[in-house]
Amino acid sequence: MAASKNRPFRAGDFAVYLVILLVLLLFVFPLSYVFITSFKTPVTFLRDPVGVIFTPTLKNFSDAWVKASFGSYSFNSILYTVVTVVLSLILALLIAFPLARKYIRFHQALFFFLMLGLFLPDGTIPLFQILLKLGLYNTRLGYIISMMGVGGVPLIFFVSYLKGIPIELDEAAIVDGAGYFRYFFKFIIPLAQPAISSMAILQAIGVWNDITRAIVFLSNDKLFPITKGLFVFSGLYSVSWTELTAALVIVAAPLIVLYLFLQRYIISGLTASSVKM
Repeated sequence: MAASKNRPFRAGDFAVYLVILLVLLLFVFPLSYVFITSFKTPVTFLRDPVGVIFTPTLKNFSDAWVKASFGSYSFNSILYTVVTVVLSLILALLIAFPLARKYIRFHQALFFFLMLGLFLPDGTIPLFQILLKLGLYNTRLGYIISMMGVGGVPLIFFVSYLKGIPIELDEAAIVDGAGYFRYFFKFIIPLAQPAISSMAILQAIGVWNDITRAIVFLSNDKLFPITKGLFVFSGLYSVSWTELTAALVIVAAPLIVLYLFLQRYIISGLTASSVKM
């Protein structure tokens, strides 16, 4: 161990750190550019688009909030995100638990069948036809159904994570007379909190940032999510860049706060699941 701690710094190490730094800058620069531009006045931005020395202003945020009608759109996005994420994760866990425990026959074949969704084309068109015939087109319920994702990555992640929970807990619950759903919601869900947090942020990003399916499954402007408001900043001949970047910061802020709140659980969930896999 002492030899590894005293290992001399080699040229290969420098190359690795240099590549990491370049990749980091590749991601950080556009994000920081958007953040800085959001505090510039239009005149300041046109005078020096890449300048970092200027007098900041919050007017872009207030103007963007009003111009994009974020007040009404925010309620829709919060509703869509919360309901979709909660229902998707609960259903994924309900399917993953018996698969991980091998409580059902042909569990491997069923797991493989559910995983086929990762390799199939997007089902937007057939889903549109189904919702249209069910009378759910242009409704909040129809849009939530279209955004729900039970199979795929969440299912793989939960199956892998639940395999690490001792099966002796199931046997103890049976001895104590706990029912299946009582045991599931009282013990399994709390124990799977790190995995749930990891998948919750991934699911939330997909729902919160969606605009493609919103345009397909919704036509009433009052039902659109918050991303619809970004369209007002792009005109036929010009783009209000300072207001647009401010709007992007507003849209991204809730997800950033959510990630910071769940960061501890996300890291532990990903680490535990990777070890079990």
